[in-house]
Amino acid sequence: MPWWVGLLIAFGVMALLGVAVLGGIVWWFASNKDRLLLEGKEAMAEGQAFAASHDQSACVDEALRKGAACSGIMCEVEAKFFTTACIQRAQPTPGFCDGVPPKNEIMKTASWCAHECERRGKRGNERCGRIVQAVPEACHGALRTQP
Repeated sequence: MPWWVGLLIAFGVMALLGVAVLGGIVWWFASNKDRLLLEGKEAMAEGQAFAASHDQSACVDEALRKGAACSGIMCEVEAKFFTTACIQRAQPTPGFCDGVPPKNEIMKTASWCAHECERRGKRGNERCGRIVQAVPEACHGALRTQP
């Protein structure tokens, strides 16, 4: 058997495995979409309720506390939903958006997130970095906070 036949078979097996994994992911999300939507809506409602008596900075602190209290990617997503909804409704924090780079400046945003996590006592915490990404989105995106 020529070498290229073995290479074609190996690529074919890898492609089949990739399709199977992708199919499994699609199936899982389709099977859990209602629960995921409900959990996302609940996280946003919690964020809005928290915002009624807190400022934007407290929203981020609470989201980081929530994110540290659980594990898994879905927990992190819920914490970010909480943060986004909370920042939108909370009392403005003076200087909250000062120095926050636009979300489309990826390297500056990543650096800002790392510094923000360090400032909040979460140095090197990747989950913190992903949660505080809601701040540039709120400060410069469609979620622009009102002063």
